[in-house]
Amino acid sequence: MSQMFYLCLDIGGTEIKVNILDQNYQCFYPEDYHYPSKAQSSKQEILKHFTVILEEQLQNFKGSIQGIGFAFPGPFDYFHGVSLMQGLGKFESLYQVNIANFVQQWLLSQRYTSGFPICFENDAVAFAIGEYQEGVAKQAEKMICLTLGTGFGSTFIEQGRVVRSQYGLPDSGMLYQQPFLDGVIENYLSANGLASIAQQFSLEDWDGLSVSKAAAAGSNEAQQVFHQFGVMVGIALHPYVHAFAPDCIVFGGQISKSFTWMEKGIEAGMDYQKSLDMIASPYGSRSTYKGLCHQLKQL
Repeated sequence: MSQMFYLCLDIGGTEIKVNILDQNYQCFYPEDYHYPSKAQSSKQEILKHFTVILEEQLQNFKGSIQGIGFAFPGPFDYFHGVSLMQGLGKFESLYQVNIANFVQQWLLSQRYTSGFPICFENDAVAFAIGEYQEGVAKQAEKMICLTLGTGFGSTFIEQGRVVRSQYGLPDSGMLYQQPFLDGVIENYLSANGLASIAQQFSLEDWDGLSVSKAAAAGSNEAQQVFHQFGVMVGIALHPYVHAFAPDCIVFGGQISKSFTWMEKGIEAGMDYQKSLDMIASPYGSRSTYKGLCHQLKQL
């Protein structure tokens, strides 16, 4: 009997990470496959690139495919598989392209059965579902999952269900466009927000990686940058944490790798007196794959 598997792709603006999972959410590849995203290319080039990746993976792994999952950043119509990204400097050429139909037609042209599901999910939501199912917040009653990187992602989960339109959350359930200070939350809880704080400490032209390396090397200024960034995270989360009362908050994304210097700042800004676990996940895309796998198994 051939082995059953799920093909999962975590698609970012810089690179695409890929792995294959079994029925028990275990990754077959010890290391993810990495491909350039080609996010600045034409529609034809990007779609062709997707088929090259799919073909390589489907030919490499001789088993019974049970589904293909794509984690995409938003805005995106995940139900229909249509990209709605505009003005973000990535995948502009895919605006209003039905990627789901394209993938299905390509699979049929390659004589793959159309009997297995294809799903599209928000990258932050897939990560959160993976953390809830198999990660550091496994089966938590109430959890908040945040991804801090180039952009800002957030997902609230209660009893295994993604929460939307409750506890002061918008219809999407995501906080990135919620008003905050002189803009919206994503302006501050992202790489741009971190860079702005770095400038206040006279660390001009430093990106997140530079600040992180300096903090790890013992730079007090760099560590203070992350502390102040943590304070900003806590202040932004304050109303939602007090309304939702989570058991834990899980942090992912590149900036969260410097959680050590952020944690006390987050606690100070959040001003939350109840018991609350805050954990930086070490799993990254592995949790995203597991979230996709879980969603595919529900279809």
